[in-house]
Amino acid sequence: MTARILAAILMLAVSAAPTIAQPAGSATSRAPAIHPATGLKFPSIVGRDFRLVRSIDHGRSEAKPELGYSLTYLVAPPLDGVARVNIFNGGMASIPSGADSTLVAEQFDQLLGEIRQLTPEADGLKIVNGPAECSPGGISFRCVTLRAVIPTTLVQIHSTLAVTGYRNHFLSIWLEWNGTKADPVAADASLNDLVDAMTR
Repeated sequence: MTARILAAILMLAVSAAPTIAQPAGSATSRAPAIHPATGLKFPSIVGRDFRLVRSIDHGRSEAKPELGYSLTYLVAPPLDGVARVNIFNGGMASIPSGADSTLVAEQFDQLLGEIRQLTPEADGLKIVNGPAECSPGGISFRCVTLRAVIPTTLVQIHSTLAVTGYRNHFLSIWLEWNGTKADPVAADASLNDLVDAMTR
């Protein structure tokens, strides 16, 4: 991955909203390898594709436990991208499991809106597929696949947003990849591997 393409992907992967963004500042606490309340695991390496490069426990770093954990994985070619994982409850005591609750739909719409705000031009982000149910790792998520073009470089970036309710928490995954090097089928397979590794 060239430095310019990586920079473009990482620019898409950062948002001002707490559910997606990492906090500024250097005093951050790493998230543990297992999320205690859900049992989700966050391995440092998943197969040959994913390598964990950053994790944050927002409760310990910012005294905001409702924001949960944020993790960033670099994804090897052919995807050549970034996967952002968030597990959080937003301060709610009860979140239905699965992808078809009103709460999950609202959270999905909020995250999709945040992603839209990252696109510098109104027509720069287009829905390719969805929103619809998908089942990476055998778990039901609400998913959408998007495409954008970085105006300054004309690099095409594809991404998938997947959101579900998991053991009284929201689990969101935002996978971005270089659209010139892989197709959505490869992305779906990689997303499946990541969810499978976290839930096994």
